[in-house]
Amino acid sequence: MKDLCKDFNYEDEPLYMSKGHQHLFKTKLRKVSKTVSRSETLQRSAALLIVGLVSSILWFQTTPDQIQQNEDLNSISLGNFSLEFQKIESFYQASINYELATLEAGNYEDLVNSYVLEVEKIDDEYKRLQDELIQQVFNETLIEAMIENLQLRLELLQNLKLKLTELKTLNHDSERIYQL
Repeated sequence: MKDLCKDFNYEDEPLYMSKGHQHLFKTKLRKVSKTVSRSETLQRSAALLIVGLVSSILWFQTTPDQIQQNEDLNSISLGNFSLEFQKIESFYQASINYELATLEAGNYEDLVNSYVLEVEKIDDEYKRLQDELIQQVFNETLIEAMIENLQLRLELLQNLKLKLTELKTLNHDSERIYQL
């Protein structure tokens, strides 16, 4: 191997910095640090302003329904256990809400009210099952009971709609007979 020290006339002499080099370096460093601290201050102020604006927007856009949802965080749903359970629960909840939204009582408000009261009782039972599920974590029989509860509510509402359709048809037919 070739010795490079001989080729470059390298000698073990100590290296000295020119006079004032250290002083120049310190002054340049202070200038750079001052500009960095100003930009940091500006960035921090901008970040604080953005966080303040976003939090105030979110604060003022929070509705009572959202507050209620935040309070219900300690409740549990079937979706907490698996994606399939979440899909099942979402399907039944959407179907139940649709059936309730499209109900037309007409002259049969008493019948509709009795069915709705029954659905509310079943819904209370569903909430009780949810509370039980919170305490027992994953219990397959409770989950099956919750799914059956959703099915029962949907069936009741569908039966109510069929009954109302039949009563309206009978009423319409009897009106036709009287008109003839």
